Amino acid sequence: MPASKPLTITYKNDDQWFAQIGPQLHATLDDDSLTFDNEIGKGDFYRVNIDQGLRVRRVVVQFHKPVIFKRKITHDPGYYVLVSNLSEQYLETRTGEQQFNLGYGTENGLYFSSPQLTASYSFEPGVQYHLIFIVLTYERIHDFISRQPETQQPLLRSFADADKPVYHVECLDSYSLNLLKEMDRQMHDRRGNNLLIHSRCLELCHHVLQKVEERRSRKAQAAPIHPLDVLKLNEIRRSLLEEYQQPCPPLHAAAQRALMSPTKFKNLFKQLFGHTYYQFYKNVRMHKARELLLTEKMNASEVGYLLGYNNLSKFTKAFKDAFAVTPGSVTPLTPTFSPPSSI
Repeated sequence: MPASKPLTITYKNDDQWFAQIGPQLHATLDDDSLTFDNEIGKGDFYRVNIDQGLRVRRVVVQFHKPVIFKRKITHDPGYYVLVSNLSEQYLETRTGEQQFNLGYGTENGLYFSSPQLTASYSFEPGVQYHLIFIVLTYERIHDFISRQPETQQPLLRSFADADKPVYHVECLDSYSLNLLKEMDRQMHDRRGNNLLIHSRCLELCHHVLQKVEERRSRKAQAAPIHPLDVLKLNEIRRSLLEEYQQPCPPLHAAAQRALMSPTKFKNLFKQLFGHTYYQFYKNVRMHKARELLLTEKMNASEVGYLLGYNNLSKFTKAFKDAFAVTPGSVTPLTPTFSPPSSI
């Protein structure tokens, strides 16, 4: 039986994003949300206008047929988009002639693109996708860059050049994932803590720009990585994310699993993910600990025990090394908090 033809949802830029895609999905719209439950599928889109030139969208959707969201080219400075996929399923993404899988289990966990390029996202039927879009104007990005150290500005400005269309993909490391999860928890129609969303947005943008700078500065020294090696390294990385309660497998064992020598594994892991193997493992555990303290109302002893620490002082030291505060000082988030109408 032939596969059904994909439904293509087209849009241009971001000012009227809901208004452009809503009728194509036969969706119900209001100021901040778009919902539909029909023959196309079921979806809930929610946005928060954080500040001038900065907004965030949360998209949770499952389609009954193949669907492609396609952004058309915009020739004015327009809007830049930083996209993350928090789903288990990869999202096939295309920019120009480049195609890749967007997802936290790949090296392509965060995707940044300028409006001068087409971009498409292909959704498979029967799969629930969970996406976060951070949308910034050209002016907002340059204002952000202008407040960075002067030595970094030329490189960062070249990354967001209105006359030079660019796209960039970056590994979704544990730090970025933690920021996105905190934002995601606040994205609901009871209007969560917008100040927290704003803060995490800026942290994530800064982190990504730092990654761009680091990657470009070492690009000349970087060795090419075979696609099969990338797959193996991503398997190791995913196991560290999912098995954070377990002791870290020795580097030589991880290298053997990846079919590499320990030296090759060590070098390629850092080149691809920006951290050493053991540092990545420590980051995953500490960010997971922080997430548990914030959302599960577990105390420091419970979290430390869950992570395998028999000595609370060792857990406290590791946590303080990562976040400069003790785990006991972390206050659980309250998702239903509504900020005052003005400050």
